[in-house]
Amino acid sequence: MRKRRMLGCLILLISLMTACAKEIPNTNTAKDNVIVLNKETIKGLENGILVGTPLRLDKKIYLADVEKVWGKYEEMHDHEDIHTYIYTIKNRRIVIDEEELKTLYIFQVEIGITREEILQKRGSPTEGKKTGKTLVYQKKDYRITFRNIDNKTWNLILYYVPQNH
Repeated sequence: MRKRRMLGCLILLISLMTACAKEIPNTNTAKDNVIVLNKETIKGLENGILVGTPLRLDKKIYLADVEKVWGKYEEMHDHEDIHTYIYTIKNRRIVIDEEELKTLYIFQVEIGITREEILQKRGSPTEGKKTGKTLVYQKKDYRITFRNIDNKTWNLILYYVPQNH
């Protein structure tokens, strides 16, 4: 009789643990995002390319290259030597900075993703803490930064930072 009770309690405990197990919600989908963080986009980011967009840092690109794909920007801010262009695609804000020589050099893309999804796909950040509001990954000559906006939205920032060889 005692063995049956123990077995019953064990089955009940396992059932409760299974029911209460948390699954990471998948907010990182192509339906809602310009960039979906997966193996292909991670490899692209590490090489200075935002896969699925006209944005890349591995070679010089200009605003005209982006306008061929996305059309004219929605907003422009003139900071004398630097210009900032803003697009909204799939209800996600994309910010592009242009230097004085008219080359695009910093890209910011708002993505729907959770901290858990970023850490699951990217691992521990190369700078900062897993619990911080900013997760930084340095790969080759590119810095990939995730800056927290809210629980399910992060800003992905990509820019060129040459390493000392």
